Amino acid sequence: MIIYKCRFTGDEMLSDAFKPYPVTDGEGNEVPGLFQIDSTKVNKDSGASVDVGAGNAFGGGEAEEVDDTVELVNNVIDETIGFDLHEIPMGKKDFKEYLGTFCKAVRQKLKEDDKVPGPVVKAFTQAAPVFCKYLLSQAGEYQFYTSASMDPDGSMAFAYYGEGKMTPTFVFIKAAMLEEKC
Repeated sequence: MIIYKCRFTGDEMLSDAFKPYPVTDGEGNEVPGLFQIDSTKVNKDSGASVDVGAGNAFGGGEAEEVDDTVELVNNVIDETIGFDLHEIPMGKKDFKEYLGTFCKAVRQKLKEDDKVPGPVVKAFTQAAPVFCKYLLSQAGEYQFYTSASMDPDGSMAFAYYGEGKMTPTFVFIKAAMLEEKC
């Protein structure tokens, strides 16, 4: 398993168990430098996925009785099941400022890291304007999340609800993450 940690705080943000996949724009083109994961509601006590109560609407079997005593939590956000992400308010102007400052800091961190070869730094430098433009174009759709330490200079997750989805998809800046094998 690979755990992805914030390059600045060391906080865990996601894992490969969530099967990260590329972000695509409205035309289906991959946005370089970003990846995303889908979330779901789970039982807080067991971590098991839960039927959200659509009954037979999608061709399932008989409608099951819903247990109202079960506490449902998001498997990415929750502090015990997920990664303890915290939602923060952010307007487009603040988001633009964050991205500018953050991308400069990521580039500097990559340059300082002996394990990161020059072509990776160059690829990030070339991808940053593209993914920042994309992220800013979607800013009105996002909810913004910090990592567990709530460090404003650390990595963030950008959550949005895809068409027809009841749980959010979380977008991350890939170069801002350190991969740690467990």
